[in-house]
Amino acid sequence: MDRKQLRDDLLTVFNLEELQALCRRLGLRYDQLRGKTQRDKVSLLIGKMERNSRLPELVQEVVRERPHLEEIYGAYIAIETAAPEDPLSWLDRLAQGEGPAIEEPPTMRWQTERIEEEENE
Repeated sequence: MDRKQLRDDLLTVFNLEELQALCRRLGLRYDQLRGKTQRDKVSLLIGKMERNSRLPELVQEVVRERPHLEEIYGAYIAIETAAPEDPLSWLDRLAQGEGPAIEEPPTMRWQTERIEEEENE
């Protein structure tokens, strides 16, 4: 997910009072976010939520308040709220552009053992 786009969307579709209410719903105090400008505070909010593994919660709340943003963030929410026991969910995130870039293409490697047959001759 593009954090810059999330920041820009928050700044565009929420006014100051709505951002303060959003923070309250997330259990945070807007005025305790360091930063002088609203842009700084929103950036710090996103960073704090990400560091605390709560970014999906923020995005879900944003989409709940502004349903038209589901078009942008719906795939991210679906991936992040998928069953955590799914060991291959990282592939979905990778396909969406999340995570580190792959330096070389993935390969299939099979665990193989050479078993030499006894020669009966």
